Amino acid sequence: MRIGFQGDYLSNSEEASQKFAEKLNLTNVEFVPLISSQNVVSKLLSKQIDFGVMAIKNIVAGNVVETKEALTPKIELFDTLDLPIHHCLFKKSPQSNIEYVASHIQALHQTQETRKKILKNVIEIECTDTALAAKMLFNGEYPENYAVICRENAGNFFNLSLVAKNIEDNPFNTTTFGLFKLKIR
Repeated sequence: MRIGFQGDYLSNSEEASQKFAEKLNLTNVEFVPLISSQNVVSKLLSKQIDFGVMAIKNIVAGNVVETKEALTPKIELFDTLDLPIHHCLFKKSPQSNIEYVASHIQALHQTQETRKKILKNVIEIECTDTALAAKMLFNGEYPENYAVICRENAGNFFNLSLVAKNIEDNPFNTTTFGLFKLKIR
């Protein structure tokens, strides 16, 4: 059984994928990071994965446009779950001066007001995934003056320097994730 998810390892989508597997009592599951919703849909259509997990809607930022645009009539929603979402702000090192902040567009929207209080005059950079942004900062693909918004586990895994925890604007921030499959004719 292969479940592909929108995101990288250590992302909210990976956690949602694991929760779907538990909920449905699926065993011997291989979790496949596919970064984007379009990649998830492509792998479903080519039957390279059995299920795909994608974010559908967030209570703060609304519908996930990326998922909506990727869906086709050949894909159907099998199940949903709501996942509490908590974001952290990380930088490369304690000495780093933040001029840019990179993350998925949804995370940027979900943390907008809180970030205005923490950071002044920073430029937002969209990335295809929160965990991928953390990996890119760690790998030096983003310069020292970048910060990223991601889950705490991702920032810690990549040994980044924590600036602030729980920076989501709404303390009850929740995203609905969908478990999708190929329609059987």
